[in-house]
Amino acid sequence: SGATITRFARKIDCDNFVDMKIRLSSNKVDEDINEEDGIFSYVYQYYNEVIERTKTLINKDSIFKVVSEIKKARNIYIYGVGSSGLTGEEMMKRLMRMGFNVHCISDSHMMIINSSIVSKDDLVIGISISGETEEVNQALNISKRNGAKTVSITSFETSTINNYADIMLLVYNPKFVDRMKFINSQFSAMYLIDLISIVLLEDKDLSNKMQITIDAIIKN
Repeated sequence: SGATITRFARKIDCDNFVDMKIRLSSNKVDEDINEEDGIFSYVYQYYNEVIERTKTLINKDSIFKVVSEIKKARNIYIYGVGSSGLTGEEMMKRLMRMGFNVHCISDSHMMIINSSIVSKDDLVIGISISGETEEVNQALNISKRNGAKTVSITSFETSTINNYADIMLLVYNPKFVDRMKFINSQFSAMYLIDLISIVLLEDKDLSNKMQITIDAIIKN
């Protein structure tokens, strides 16, 4: 039963079943790297594993719900600090090219200011791989209290940020793959944003708006 699995997970010091799955998958047997390929094979294996692990965590229904909220939102605000802020910038640019009124905010003070004036017609997306970024969590909490629809993008189901999210999107934490190498920690989140973008572009109107921006760039 589900309760039995949950009790077993806690018995071995995991927060829940998802946490247990993540820890189990981190204890993988590394594939042999061809000496001729060296670091190139290593990076390939790294990214391949992050995609595969993220694929097992992603909830399709949640993605469709987020897409629906994006389409009907008056304003879209994306909160993120550091690397998550850069991911938010990329998401903002994609949505902007589809015609959405979207802003990415990475300054902690501006997050608080912005979250204090959002309303029920707005959508707020908080990005924090750890789920414990204080500035993002506080701003998402204020946004939710003000009636805005809220979304979290994180790697941990039981992290604080999910307490303030109407919709939770889980991605794999790259640190479980390798904590020592300097490789993009936002790759799993970018994979998720790719999926959201592709689903949105199934809408012909949004696809046409994207094409208009492509044509404008080519002409310039």
